[in-house]
Amino acid sequence: MKRSSYHQITDWNERRGDQPRLGIELVHQIDALCEGAASVVQLSSTFVEFIPIRLVTTLEVFLRGVISELINGREEYFERGEKLAKGAKIDLAFAAHLNRRELTIGDFVAHTVSLNSVDAVLSVLDTLLGGFPAKLKVAHPRWSEEADDWPLPPIIEDYATMVASLARLYEVRHILTHELPQIAVLDPEELQHLAAATKEFIAATDWVVVEALHGAVPRTQTAMNVSAGSDLHQEEARLAETLLEVSEIRGVDPNALRALQEGWRGWADAQAALVASQVEGGSMYPMVWAREKTVLTRERRDQLTRLKAEWMDR
Repeated sequence: MKRSSYHQITDWNERRGDQPRLGIELVHQIDALCEGAASVVQLSSTFVEFIPIRLVTTLEVFLRGVISELINGREEYFERGEKLAKGAKIDLAFAAHLNRRELTIGDFVAHTVSLNSVDAVLSVLDTLLGGFPAKLKVAHPRWSEEADDWPLPPIIEDYATMVASLARLYEVRHILTHELPQIAVLDPEELQHLAAATKEFIAATDWVVVEALHGAVPRTQTAMNVSAGSDLHQEEARLAETLLEVSEIRGVDPNALRALQEGWRGWADAQAALVASQVEGGSMYPMVWAREKTVLTRERRDQLTRLKAEWMDR
């Protein structure tokens, strides 16, 4: 029996891991790939043909993660993502996966769009982000500790050259993947330019996404701890608002709700402490604790929102 595309997406997510966007890690992987190729290509010249294929695969993995993260991360990108999935059919099988939280709308859209050329990639990201090429040209690291020094020099030194190199990369990959050329289609000297363009694009796009979703991100552990605490504080404020709304529903016992919430808070604190115990005594402890508590607080707010919507005694 043929497996559905939904199973393929969930398997892809599982193999990829929890990180939706792997910009810095992928840049390091490209460096390692090129270092390995430099020694192996002397033994086998045909090995060089696999590098462009790997580079495009790396781009695709990164981009599908970006698309999913944007659509799942903000309502405005969710609404824009609808244009990308226009004409795609969502059936009961997908709804079941969605209900079990095995898939997201972002996953669905990310695996629906075509990313087979530079033009297609730029079009998809421009649809989601609006003015993407302009943002890409000026993208720079957005560490919150360095905000006073912004704008920094852009990551992409020559936008036109980078795009041309990526177009060449996709062209070579297409030939190597779908044809059996009798002549060489890639000069080994080109590899460094194709790899450099791939790294520039990934790094710059990564920071465009950071700006779109977060504005900036902390670099030092201290700043990460503060940021995680701030996120938790904001989520707790939203939870308090939802609790107040639920307590005002006719038929809801405010005392019972209060006792239930106190019980939940004790459990959530213990759960966060259990997760953070993996780094007990280290500087990461406050960040890990706060992040776990933030997730639990968001889930609790979702529970109360559902309770409010489904309460029958109106």
